[in-house]
Amino acid sequence: MRLHTEHYGAGPDLVLLHGWGLSSAIWQPLIEPLSKHYRLTLIDLPGLGQSPVLKSTTIDSVTDALLAVAPERAVWLGWSLGGALALAAASRAPERISKLVLAAATPCFVQRDDWPCAMAKDTFDAFTSSLGADAAKTLNRFAMLQTQGSACARLELRLLKQVVAGSAAEQQGLAATLALLGEDLRSLLARTVQPLMLVLGEQDPLVPVAVAERIESLCPEASIRRYTTAAHLPFITDPTSFVEDLNGFVSGSGR
Repeated sequence: MRLHTEHYGAGPDLVLLHGWGLSSAIWQPLIEPLSKHYRLTLIDLPGLGQSPVLKSTTIDSVTDALLAVAPERAVWLGWSLGGALALAAASRAPERISKLVLAAATPCFVQRDDWPCAMAKDTFDAFTSSLGADAAKTLNRFAMLQTQGSACARLELRLLKQVVAGSAAEQQGLAATLALLGEDLRSLLARTVQPLMLVLGEQDPLVPVAVAERIESLCPEASIRRYTTAAHLPFITDPTSFVEDLNGFVSGSGR
């Protein structure tokens, strides 16, 4: 089974991976500015958007499915869960990925004893439980949490709801991909060989900006960008800065 992809623009290859519960439609506001510089490959994650559910949804099976439809050599940009999967793909096939951009992403989304800058385990478990009872309500709650504190909260919430409404995700796909958010990929980050840029929202309730110090300890060469007014969707809150930072990083003119 092949994952659903869409292509736009021309130039160096740039792969875009969306977050949990959504589809590649979340990137629509960035397609026009980015397609002026890159050949974009948007991929719907397994079981989300227009992509089929995999027989077995694991970090390895998902990264293999992503690599099967991605360009042979590209910069990978992943947001939230998409960032974790981009990190995993970079570890699994380092020759395929030239640079990594992680937006509101972390190698470990759920708190551990030695990793406090993450979502509380009780919160994650509550999402897992409520998904089985009422998927629509869970997705709505998750959308509201992602926009909490953002200077563009109303715009972002409207966009998230539109993307959810237009996505064809079913219970199986939602549950399988939500489980991936509970994975601990810190060991992969420590072994990352690609140049890495991390973009964080200082108001993000899901990926606290304080995680930057932890990530720098694992990957000292990482370039960190902090967006003061953004929550979990920094590329929507401040698209101009995001595109400028991305272009600078890809071209090598940024830190």
